[in-house]
Amino acid sequence: MKLKLAALAIAALATAAVSIPAAEAKSRKDAQTWPIADILNHKDYATKIGDFKFSFGDKVSGKDLGETHATRPTSGFGKSDHDACVWAALGVLIALKADAVNHGGTSVQGLKSTIGEGEAFSSATEFQCISGNTNSRVAFSGKIVK
Repeated sequence: MKLKLAALAIAALATAAVSIPAAEAKSRKDAQTWPIADILNHKDYATKIGDFKFSFGDKVSGKDLGETHATRPTSGFGKSDHDACVWAALGVLIALKADAVNHGGTSVQGLKSTIGEGEAFSSATEFQCISGNTNSRVAFSGKIVK
């Protein structure tokens, strides 16, 4: 009996020594910028997107059929932030393509990252992503064009 109590006391002390106080356990929420080329060069891009066209930045040409917006999170477990962000971005493009096709569009143009509050991030070569401890999230908005 004394041996069991001693073992329990040692286990409790060991647990207390390695636990992190709640105030020190901080969640992560990092805004990151990655090359759009990494999405376009993803091994699944051609099969998921096909010949549908996207353009990033401010330029829009053609008949404007309205706005579109999508957000996709993805699990970050077992992935680098980069890989999780690219995968989430591909998911967003798939959703935007479906919305555009549903509205008679042939492209989505003027795509901007819209991850945070305030101004959208507009670039022809980069997109933004938010990564935390467990997942990454990408959001794009743009114009459906025919």
